[in-house]
Amino acid sequence: MSLLQGTETFFAEIFTIDQSSLPELYAYNLLIRGSGEQNRLGRKLADRLTRKFGGQWVWTDEVIVTTQLPDNVQLEQAIQAIRIAEKDSFKDLVKIENNPNWQPTATSQAEFCAQGLFPEFHKEMQDLLEPHIPLGATASVEREYSVRGWVVKGVPTVSISIESRVIFKDDLKTYFRKLQSPNELLGLYVADKIPYDTGKPLKGEIVDVEGQLDIDVSRNELLDIATRDASKPIIQNAERGEYVVRVGHGEYRYVLSALRIIVSPKYYKRFGIDTKKAQNATWISPHDRTMLIKKIADVARSHGLIGDALTSQQEKLFTKPKHFRYDPRITLGSKTGQPGTVEYQGDNALFNNINRHGLYLPIPNLGSLDTPLVIGVINASQVLLEPALEALDQRLKQLGFVRTTMKEEKIQSASRIDFERAISRLRSFNPHIYLGIISDSDSFDEEDWDSYYEFKSLMMSQNLPSQVIDQDTLKNTSSLSYIMQNVAFGISSKLGNIPYVLANPLDYADMIVGIDIARKRNRSGSGTQNAAAIAQIYHRGGQFTRCRVIETPLEGETVPASVLRSLFPLDEFEGKRVVVHRDGLFRGDEAKIIQNHLSQLGGEAFLVEVIKSGSPRLYMLSQNQIDSPHLGMAFQLSETEAFMVTSKSSRGTPQPLHVRTQLPFTIGKALHSVLMLTLMHYGSVKRPKLPITIHYSDKIGYLALRGVKPIGGQSTDMYWL
Repeated sequence: MSLLQGTETFFAEIFTIDQSSLPELYAYNLLIRGSGEQNRLGRKLADRLTRKFGGQWVWTDEVIVTTQLPDNVQLEQAIQAIRIAEKDSFKDLVKIENNPNWQPTATSQAEFCAQGLFPEFHKEMQDLLEPHIPLGATASVEREYSVRGWVVKGVPTVSISIESRVIFKDDLKTYFRKLQSPNELLGLYVADKIPYDTGKPLKGEIVDVEGQLDIDVSRNELLDIATRDASKPIIQNAERGEYVVRVGHGEYRYVLSALRIIVSPKYYKRFGIDTKKAQNATWISPHDRTMLIKKIADVARSHGLIGDALTSQQEKLFTKPKHFRYDPRITLGSKTGQPGTVEYQGDNALFNNINRHGLYLPIPNLGSLDTPLVIGVINASQVLLEPALEALDQRLKQLGFVRTTMKEEKIQSASRIDFERAISRLRSFNPHIYLGIISDSDSFDEEDWDSYYEFKSLMMSQNLPSQVIDQDTLKNTSSLSYIMQNVAFGISSKLGNIPYVLANPLDYADMIVGIDIARKRNRSGSGTQNAAAIAQIYHRGGQFTRCRVIETPLEGETVPASVLRSLFPLDEFEGKRVVVHRDGLFRGDEAKIIQNHLSQLGGEAFLVEVIKSGSPRLYMLSQNQIDSPHLGMAFQLSETEAFMVTSKSSRGTPQPLHVRTQLPFTIGKALHSVLMLTLMHYGSVKRPKLPITIHYSDKIGYLALRGVKPIGGQSTDMYWL
């Protein structure tokens, strides 16, 4: 990776493609019936055709791009055989046909290089990232490179990134022997066990347990549809009765013995992995990361695939936050006689500023000498609470609650009936909020219903504001003051206080709305799904207004137009300019539906997609040291697309957000809206990576799909904090 000298040089793990080395390419169009999912079908068909004809077949730009040009008879026979072998997967495929007028686009060239050419040298590249890093006796950390195609200022490029993943020592079959039920496999992340010299392992989440081999699932059928020859011996040697699972979107089927377990952070506790050790092993400093990428890039360059990395010497690729008018100042209360406007700083600095200036808009008299703040504490833990409650009282005083009364009810188990009895006993004290101390929850798993959900469900059904602390958190006595800082902040916000607002509200919008669609897949991975449409609504000054949650059945990818329109009612959005932050990509006609609806209301919609993962990282070279860029530094791919750094790490290398918009709303305004809304977290003094409009989307969605949602579908209480 070539680095340029200077006071500050910025560069990305993105490389130009040597277009002269690209082979002659052909394209095939897919003809499908009904509402079949073209992208999923295209990716899978490209994989099957690669196996059948050799060469490279890549689904990109809504066509299959290949170096091969088989005659029509051969192609028809191959398609027919694929449809027969996998009738469920390809039931919507009618045919494919060569497009003789097709010309390669920058997108197709970039993705063909990434998906078609790089895999030819996979083993050579992957071997450079050995050996594995031991992680105690139960797991190890592997490094793996990934390549993606991008179009930068109209030019095809590829990114080379390094990923770390924790691999459990036992394969899935061995681990399964410790489980009580096959359903406990659902939600685990896995990778197939094929050797690196036969291709890059497929990986994904287990979404279905299909049944047992030779009993519910035909061994011959699995052998017929095996996408790689290296997989066949594993299927042939699998025991009768071994379970078969579906991975990813349900399109890949594996016997348990073919899979390794990738342990995601939310499952560290379940697999006995020390979180701190895992973080230390998986974090890679900017310097070390660039050195690993250089090894891979040198191999790719030696085979004529790529040129140099893109740097800030290329004009207008890198943008500093001042260029899109980022202003990190916030306005607090007026204890000093006038509103306090300060630059946002998280952690103790934010708390100290609130203590000095007061809350921007506090609830009158609550927590005063005349009207104490009453907290009902329901203790379902074995932890001594006095130190925690004393620390909480001190932190609440800093927020202006000079008098707090806490009433504790100890319960023996975290069951719903015990929670109900505790609420009944506390009701005579008229608590303003309930604080639940419960055992640590493993994760937000689709099939779990633990004490957290029990407590939140009960509180929501009775319209009672609540806060939850897990008992393991309170055992960390050295961090107790900091923990209670966040708890106090959350309690204050849930009661309706507004701690601060943006000193300079967004001048191009009246409201900012974060939307997400939470889906709960059928176990088969297809067909109708349960879904919840979520809208978090914020004022142009950043303060929270309300949240809407609407449940709906969902077929395919697109949310019904009626559901989307109901997120933006007339009485609230008439004539308003609305920035819409979408958590991820707009699906189907979602963007058009929202734009048309707000236009009919006399308003205007500015649509911004915020994609959390998959972005290449950015770096800064300063005084011969490689570091992460400044907060807010962005890499601009086009007038409507950019990567932006919104977090800092003392050890690792932060991954930027991928931000996309649509003209006439500029990428500068989109980046500004995203970065400004990272300042507005009312539940923690730690600044989030995501704008607050979508920061809690996943959690709100998980809760909603389990029935934990506001009465009537909307709330002015940030109940998820």
